Amino acid sequence: MSKIYEALKKAEQERSQSRLGRFRSAPAPSEPLHTQPIADEEYQKLRANLLTALGPSSMRTILVAAPRHREGATTVALGLATTLAKDRDARVLLVEANLRTPAIDRALATGSNGGLIDFLQGRQPVESVVTRLDAANFSVVAAGKIHNGAAGSIDFELLGEMLARLRPEYDFVVIDSPPVNQYADASVLASKVDGVILVIEADRTPMAEAEAAKRQLERVGARILGVVLNRKRSYIPAFLEGLL
Repeated sequence: MSKIYEALKKAEQERSQSRLGRFRSAPAPSEPLHTQPIADEEYQKLRANLLTALGPSSMRTILVAAPRHREGATTVALGLATTLAKDRDARVLLVEANLRTPAIDRALATGSNGGLIDFLQGRQPVESVVTRLDAANFSVVAAGKIHNGAAGSIDFELLGEMLARLRPEYDFVVIDSPPVNQYADASVLASKVDGVILVIEADRTPMAEAEAAKRQLERVGARILGVVLNRKRSYIPAFLEGLL
């Protein structure tokens, strides 16, 4: 899992004064995410809230999406998948379906097995684009090499076929999505999964954008499992927060 933790640490270090929020039913976190142990704890809380939301059902395919670019959906998808994979009895697959601004392959250095776009365009079977990482129970389908303009012509209906074939092999499939409000891809993807986690950036995502994303997901029949409030800044010194 070393590559995964290094990627997560780098991502969090690049976001000074940032925090990870949790589902709306949970209180806001009180610790800034300056260190990996704190980040790990917040993702553990996210995992616990997710499992509570899912309950005993067989719903296990989860789309992580944000209204716009650069609001942290990829980081949250990576962190959630990593945390789920810490349970050695849970087989986890992370799918990079954000073909607009792919970053997971670069963060994890998965190699050149091909990726989701190669399956969607019929160049490779689904089995050949799945890469197993350090942990035996954690696998990734990277985006693959995207040629100019190719992402806009992808038929994401085939993703349903991929999920149907892979679902029996994994306990959780976490999918990183392109922005809901900027591309139709996210709406198609949302209709193929069991549930959606919406990522909102504190102090940046306009309320109108968040509400528009929620309405769009509901319009396609997506089940919104909860909202992550990402990069929430604290204006109170940490030692005082601990006394509040």
